[in-house]
Amino acid sequence: MYSPKTHFSINIKADKEYIKTAKIKWEFAEAFTTELLQIYDTNLDASFDEGELKLIQEALITYIEPKNFLTFITYDTQINEQSNPINVKKYKFSYKNNILSFDYEFDLNYKIKDKHKLYVEIYDEGGYFIMIANEKKQFLRIPYKIKKELDYNSATFTIDAPNLKITDNNEEVLASTDIKTDEIENKDEIIKSESKQKTIEKTINEEIVEDDTSKTVVKKEISLLEEFVKKIKIYLVEIEKGEDKTALAFLLFASFAYGIVHAIGPGHGKALAFSYFSAQKSSYTQAFFISLATAFIHIVGALVLVLISIVILKSILNSFLDDSITYITSTSAVLIMLLSLFILYRKLKKKSCVCSACNISEDKPMFSTQNTNMNFVQTNKASKIHFSNTRKKEDLFFVLTAGLVPCPGTVVLFVYAFILKTYISVILASIAISLGMGLVIFASSFLGVTLNKVSAKQNKIINIVEILAPIVMFILGLMLLLNANIL
Repeated sequence: MYSPKTHFSINIKADKEYIKTAKIKWEFAEAFTTELLQIYDTNLDASFDEGELKLIQEALITYIEPKNFLTFITYDTQINEQSNPINVKKYKFSYKNNILSFDYEFDLNYKIKDKHKLYVEIYDEGGYFIMIANEKKQFLRIPYKIKKELDYNSATFTIDAPNLKITDNNEEVLASTDIKTDEIENKDEIIKSESKQKTIEKTINEEIVEDDTSKTVVKKEISLLEEFVKKIKIYLVEIEKGEDKTALAFLLFASFAYGIVHAIGPGHGKALAFSYFSAQKSSYTQAFFISLATAFIHIVGALVLVLISIVILKSILNSFLDDSITYITSTSAVLIMLLSLFILYRKLKKKSCVCSACNISEDKPMFSTQNTNMNFVQTNKASKIHFSNTRKKEDLFFVLTAGLVPCPGTVVLFVYAFILKTYISVILASIAISLGMGLVIFASSFLGVTLNKVSAKQNKIINIVEILAPIVMFILGLMLLLNANIL
């Protein structure tokens, strides 16, 4: 989910004495509507029915209700720092002309007073929604003159009613029955606000264009994910309805294939695995299990994020997933850089030390059992006895750092699991994805192990490889950190 650009309109009604009610309407961007359609269109009819709209509404209300419906409103001679609470009496989602909209109403019952400002701002502190005021649809329908000022996400209505005078009872009454019902707008303020709004919208649009340009490289990856999402949804719906007994088999096959193709794309630890196993001696068996474990952690990370988002935060309509992936990616990058520095430090220290303990070859046993005839029984050949607790910790560290960033396809899968209640099928599909990814990561690990073994035949070459490999790891970690968009 990205931060959707959402336009809103305000329609406030008043009589001669009170500002009565406010109706606010949000219109979501078409791209965001399409994205929600991919997730919540459970009957695959390319539209939203009442049941599907109810699911979206529940998710949105869970997010915005504790935040006062993202509505900041004050009524005073000045704009106050704290918002007045609102009590929304009704709300509704609508889907028309491929656009999703959300309306909500609440009572105000503010006593009309001269020179008072009614300030309404729609703003999401969580940063999930980018709220933009529709400049032509901000109304205070009141039988007095008003001055309207618009900002990109707010509207200020200043009441100009000098005929309202204060009585001895501190109540405002009309001094004249001559009431003008036309709303008078301050043109200079409107033009200034419109200019500011257009500048902000231009900035937002430029950011979107720049973001789209930066994503051109991974266009195939996005298309692959969209195609995968469509197929997965079809299979999960069929499994839920029990219409097709082979749907689960197709689901697992599609998930395995997605895992392979997805891992072949940019990133996903292939170069990292190659560098890691090039930097130090390892066996193919060790590389195989570490590769599978890395892919499995990929899946576990996605499950944890979705569980927190849905079970704890009660909604997927929040910025938690995006923010978490950004920070997790950054953390993973830093840990990878630290691991590479440790491997490099250990190699350089071992190379510079002249003592026999540091320069003993790992191909030779630290101590061994010799061939003897004990009780007339011939023992086996000398067997290597070598403890490598430090290396095991390094391998575990590598698995956790390389697999920390969750897989987007698996995130979508787990979201579907909670919407369609197909938990077992989704878990099996996630395992299939991890197997596909693990296969590709192992291919890179295999090459790394092979390079190290071949280079080991020449001391100079192996020294160069085992020094360059952690340097490459460090560069990969640095690139991952820079691409996390957190610096």
